[in-house]
Amino acid sequence: MVRLLKIRGRLSDHDIFNCNRYFMTAYRKWLGILNELKKENVQLKDWLSESISGQVPVDFVEHAEMFQQQFVEKDQIIDLLRRDIAVLLEEVSIHGMRQVNKKQYLNLEKAIMRLQIEFQKMKLSFLNFLNHKRAS
Repeated sequence: MVRLLKIRGRLSDHDIFNCNRYFMTAYRKWLGILNELKKENVQLKDWLSESISGQVPVDFVEHAEMFQQQFVEKDQIIDLLRRDIAVLLEEVSIHGMRQVNKKQYLNLEKAIMRLQIEFQKMKLSFLNFLNHKRAS
C-alpha cells in the first residue's frame, strides 16, 4: 500500500490524493477478481448439475452435496467481501484513507488473496472428483 508520509502531523493533499487513487485502483482490481470467481463458481455449479443427472452411486451424490455446499459458501464469502469493499469505498470517499481504513484495506486484501487460494484448491479438488467419475 502507498506509504503515507506525515508532514507536521498531517498528510499532505498530494499524499491523500495518491492514497485514495491507489485505493480506487485496488478497489477495481478486487471487484474484477470477485466477479471472475463468481463466474467460475457458476460454471462449477453447472458442471456439478450435469454430473449428477442420471443414475449415480450414493457415495457420488454425497460428495457432490459436499461440493455444492462449498460453492454456496464461496458465493456467500464473495457477497460479503463485495459488501465490505463497498463500505470501505464509501468511508474512504467521505473521509479519505485513515488509519482505521488502512487496517480494513489490508484485511480485505488478505481476505481476497486467501479466497483466491481456497477457491483454486476447491476447484482442483472438484475437477479431480469429476475426472474420477468419468474414469469409473
